[in-house]
Order: sequence, then structure tokens, then C-alpha cells
Amino acid sequence: MRHLLHTSVGSGRRPMIMMARLGLRLRLRNAAMWRHAHAPMIRPISSSTAPSSKRNPTVIIITGISTALAFACVSGFAYSTFRRESSLSLLGGSSSSADQLLAPTSHLFPSVEYYNSLDNEQTDVDKLPMEEAQLTAAPSVPPVITRKHPVLLKVPLRTTTRLSQVTNQYKYEEWTFNGTAPGPFIRARVGDVVELSLTNNDTTGNPHNIDSHAFAGPGGGSALTTAEENETKTGRFKLLCPGLYIYHCAAAPVPVHIANGMHGLMYVQPEEQDLPPVDREYYVMQSEIYHEAPDLDDDGRPLDVVDFSYPRGLREDPNAIVFNGRESALTRDAPLKAKVGETVRIFFGNAGPNLTSAFHVIGTHFLNCYRDGDVTSPPARFVGTTSVPPGGTTIVDMKMVVPGSYTIVDHAIFRLDKGAVGFINVSGPQRPDVYVGNLPPQPCVGCKLHA
Repeated sequence: MRHLLHTSVGSGRRPMIMMARLGLRLRLRNAAMWRHAHAPMIRPISSSTAPSSKRNPTVIIITGISTALAFACVSGFAYSTFRRESSLSLLGGSSSSADQLLAPTSHLFPSVEYYNSLDNEQTDVDKLPMEEAQLTAAPSVPPVITRKHPVLLKVPLRTTTRLSQVTNQYKYEEWTFNGTAPGPFIRARVGDVVELSLTNNDTTGNPHNIDSHAFAGPGGGSALTTAEENETKTGRFKLLCPGLYIYHCAAAPVPVHIANGMHGLMYVQPEEQDLPPVDREYYVMQSEIYHEAPDLDDDGRPLDVVDFSYPRGLREDPNAIVFNGRESALTRDAPLKAKVGETVRIFFGNAGPNLTSAFHVIGTHFLNCYRDGDVTSPPARFVGTTSVPPGGTTIVDMKMVVPGSYTIVDHAIFRLDKGAVGFINVSGPQRPDVYVGNLPPQPCVGCKLHA
């Protein structure tokens, strides 16, 4: 118990114990006064029938312990609130968005009004105003939704295949939503009714559908949206819960469709208040690529196009682990950008389909870490690495203090040799008060972690 109190509230342990003891004494004194005031005026005939003037010592001990524990919980909560509100001062000056970045989030506690209201009334979907969803390809994120009312949100998705340079060595046929792997980022709001239309333009004849972890109902919408070649299926889904969710194709065999690129993210903003504003928002998805050895051409040389490998998927032995669908997506092709003093938010998902990610950005901290995509609970603070399972998500906020290249990795660090590397390039004035050496920085030869 002493150890728990010490680690919970630090230097406040001794005053807490003293207050607990004081609370116990007050309880004992009040109990004695109550007994005196309510004592019967008739004396008992004999000591064998007299009511005891002493309180059961076991009851006294249990009451005292209960008082101490209650006081400890209240004190611990007060201390954690103080710590949340004062954490921004550790960073010194900041932009206006950073001032709100670490603001208390007590107003974002979970709510079940929508579940309760479903028993009493139903939404008249046809009376909702209609709105076209703004869909963006990774790493871009749609703008924050500012409206205060629900809408019928139209989300058109189409399935296609394309040959992509997924690694520096090989091309691979991806199965895509709207021509990109990962699929587009979808932003909505609690209370919206998503009208999702899926058109299957896959000429290989494979059926496709949508299983969104944001949807409430069997299969996450997959049974309503399964479309054959050249077919369109439409379903409507009311968004009940805020948070960041994976969506993916769930047509059989499910792991093949996910591994081939049919996955994306949907962010459902809370009904009343979104996350604190930041200067930049980005969309990053981790995934795995499983392929067979390349075939040989007529001259005996290996081809640069490879096919999916089901056996390697079963062994959970990927050839490549990538961010945003391909090895160079966040390095050579499109590294993320920011400026010194800016705040950056990453909506991160792990499509898997097999491996858990140890998501980390080298050289900075997650000032807010909304684990599991939970945006109603207070976030974790100053996190270095966070675990994201297959099908899971997280949201992290950072403030860029020193210019340079910050490396995005899966800290199961051998995976960087399989492609799990990205960069955030930060420009701006140096900060020798924070980061300085006696010689200019010089990355090691052959290093993949620094640009």
C-alpha cells in the first residue's frame, strides 16, 4: 500500500497518510458522541443482557481503511489533474495551437446517450441534410468538421487493382479503394449517418465489401456491401461512437484482401468537442507485404513483378513492412513536413494483417497519446513508444522543437530493413539551448534512420 501511494502521488504520500489517520480519529470521536447522545436511559438488569459500550474493533479498522482509501483516490485524481494542466509549462513558449494541445480533457468523458436514445426514438434519415464526404489519400487528412448537427454523409468507394512499386526492388498488384493503398481517410462526426456506396471495378472477378470498425451491426457492414464485379452496393450506418477506426475488405479470404491493400482509416469526431487544434495533421498506415519469389524471364533473370504469397502470410513472415503502402512512401516520395514550433498530429493505423507495431518517432515525444484511438478518455502524456495491434489505431501529438529529420519507425527495429521507415522533415532556426554538440551532426555511414 505504501508503495502504491508513493508512486501515485510522490511527495504527497506523508500528508495523505496523516490526513487518513486524522479522518480515522474523527470517525471514532463522532461515533462515540453519537452513542452517548442515543444511549438508553434504563440500566440493564445484568451484565449478560447489557448492550456493549464498545464498538467492534474490526468494524473500526475497516471503516478507517475505507476512509484512507477514499482520501487517497481523491488526492490522486487531484494530483493527476494538476499534472495534466501544468505539463505545457515544461515546453516553454509555444504557438496558440500548442497552448490548447495539452489543455485538460475532462470534458471528453465517455457518453452513451446514443445507445440509450435508440430504445426511445429512431433517426429519420431522410430528413437529415446531405453532405459529400471529403476523402483524402495518405498522408493527407480532411479538415476538421465544424458543424454542430448530424448529416447524411455520402461516402463513395470503388475497388480497382493497380501495379505499384511496393519495394525498391519489386512491383506488386495492389487491390485498392479509390485507387490508393491504403484507402482514403474518412472523417465524420458522432450522429452522422454514413451512406457508403461500394462499386466493384475489379476486373479479376473478386467480390469486395467494407467492414468498418466504426459501424455498429453484424460484420461491420460487410454483409450489406458485398459487391460482385461491376456491381454497386449501398448501406447506411449511424455512427454511435467517437474514435479512430480501421476499415477493410472482409470478403473471403479476408487476410488476402487486407494484405493486398484494402484497408483505411475512419475518424469519428466526438459530438460536442473534437481534439485540441494542431498546426498539421497526417495519416499514416502500417502494413505488411507477402510475396513469392519472382519468376524468371527467358534469359533466366528474375522479373521485377511478384505475386502474393499465402504460405508466407500463414507463417507471419512478411517480405516487407511499410508505411502508407510502399517502402519509399514517407522517405523518398513524400516525407512529412513541419516547422519549428509547430504541433503535428498523426492518425496512425496498423492494417497488419499479422504483426503488432511498436510505433515510435525518433527524437521527439508524444505529448498526447490517444491509445487505441480513444478520444474520450484523457490521453497519456509524454509517451515515447506505443503498441498498436493489427486492426488497431492510435493518435499522437508532437511539438517540433529542434529542426532536422525525425524518423518514424516500428521499434521492433529489425523491421527498418524491411521498409518500416519514414521521415518528418522539420525546418526552422536552431535551438542550441535544447540540442547542441561541439561538432556539426554527422549521420553514420549507411544509416537508414537519419536523412
